[in-house]
Amino acid sequence: MRKKIRPAEEEIGNVLPLLLFSLVWYAAILGNLASSGFHSFMVLFLVAGILPLYTAANSVRRALFYRRQRADAIALGRAQNGKITGVTRQVVPYRVGRHQTLQYQRTYFLQVEVYDPDTGIPHTVESRGYRKPIHRYLASDRVKVYSDRSGWKYYLEDFQWKEHRSDPGIFNGPQEYEEMHLESGMLGQILFIILLLLMLYEICFAR
Repeated sequence: MRKKIRPAEEEIGNVLPLLLFSLVWYAAILGNLASSGFHSFMVLFLVAGILPLYTAANSVRRALFYRRQRADAIALGRAQNGKITGVTRQVVPYRVGRHQTLQYQRTYFLQVEVYDPDTGIPHTVESRGYRKPIHRYLASDRVKVYSDRSGWKYYLEDFQWKEHRSDPGIFNGPQEYEEMHLESGMLGQILFIILLLLMLYEICFAR
């Protein structure tokens, strides 16, 4: 099972639906311009279409910023072999949608034991936060730990993934129900994209 799970701060997010929404939005405006001509109130609609593009661009810039920090830490070469000893979960509130509905996002932090290369004394460091329960997909508790120049941020690399999701994991604790949200899951994205494409077809070709 090939996986690439990034920490929450390095995730780009659902950019494609935002781009498609802007495409449909401006297609509708152009169609209105072609049939009715330009009116001053349409400036508001033109400006409003920029907001999804801004959100998408900001999401990409933020993810790339934190990915560069990871790349810099890896290039620095301060690597240690670590052993994953535990996982902690935090529930963080956030708001989504036009009506800013309050929902809760689980964030998972891996606890990793590493040994000081000079003294040999073990100590525990904490990973960046993951939105996905990354520990469920791991076949081994062995991982490589990189630190940045400050020595305060740690980045985990070289995970050993399960071949199959049903394979034994690294922890034997009780399974936890994983909630699904329509707006954030794959099914929700597919339905949203199909709806936007149908709207775009209606605007451009069904006149």
